Amino acid sequence: MTDKTKSSIKSSTPFVAAISVLCTLMWGSAFPCIKSGYQMFRIESEDIPSKLIFAGARFLLAGIIVFAVGIIKERSKMLLRKKDIIPVSVLGFFQTYMQYLLLYIGLVRVSGTKSAVLTSVSTFASLIISALVFKSDRLTAKKILGCCIGLAGIIIMNLGGNTLGGFILAGDGLVILSNISGAAGNVISKKISSGRSPVQISAWQLIFGGAALTLTGLLCGGRLIFYEAGCFWLLIYLAAMAGTAFMLWTMLLFHNDVSRVAVYNLLIPVFGAMWSAVFLGENIFTAANLISLAMVCSGIFIVNFKKPLNKSRPTD
Repeated sequence: MTDKTKSSIKSSTPFVAAISVLCTLMWGSAFPCIKSGYQMFRIESEDIPSKLIFAGARFLLAGIIVFAVGIIKERSKMLLRKKDIIPVSVLGFFQTYMQYLLLYIGLVRVSGTKSAVLTSVSTFASLIISALVFKSDRLTAKKILGCCIGLAGIIIMNLGGNTLGGFILAGDGLVILSNISGAAGNVISKKISSGRSPVQISAWQLIFGGAALTLTGLLCGGRLIFYEAGCFWLLIYLAAMAGTAFMLWTMLLFHNDVSRVAVYNLLIPVFGAMWSAVFLGENIFTAANLISLAMVCSGIFIVNFKKPLNKSRPTD
């Protein structure tokens, strides 16, 4: 199979949809697992430094796992050249370090309902930043409409008679900045992908970002104690899941426009709520959940739908 054929397959709608859904499904499963991790590692809700170490250890280990896979798959492409260090470090700073540093600090003052809604900001931010950086990825009314429909679906799923409340700069503002940082990471990942391997980019940005988070947590007085064997296995799962998802996501960005891939981020809070409901034994087939899923999928379809080209009929 030629490189051109492989690229064509990775740009096809079924492939993009399948891999994007798989990535968001894995990221969604992290929500209940992280909550379980806080209990198993006995991390209090206000203990942000220890949360940063927990997140840092997860991403650092994820980077090491991806690096090991890369060594087996494409050994010659895994080592960083001098010209790679700054671009990949910048990606790790935005996509892993700043995104999760701001998120964990902000979530202390933001409810789960609001955080799920605010997470959707990353989709809008990705579309806007990508349109400013890439001329081929224009911001259109169709893309804005699709994102708005998806956002409305997430709001329907999460409100349940509650209100979003007022805006807290040290809470809501930081969560929004976290999602903007993640969106910038998507665009940077696309920008630096030329001439580099998606596996290499994923591994090193996770290693850089994870190490920085861990160091920040340690310097702020945090700690991570393995009280039971389950702590180790949970961290392994979270790391393997994060590494796999980031590697596949980077590969999608390598072959497709940012807007085409980023819109699938709208599925993360939906899958997060559904995974949480499964682990808590709740009914996930509620009217609100089903309507939300339908609206998010509709939004994704609108953003990615392209009219088929009219083929001229052969003349007699």
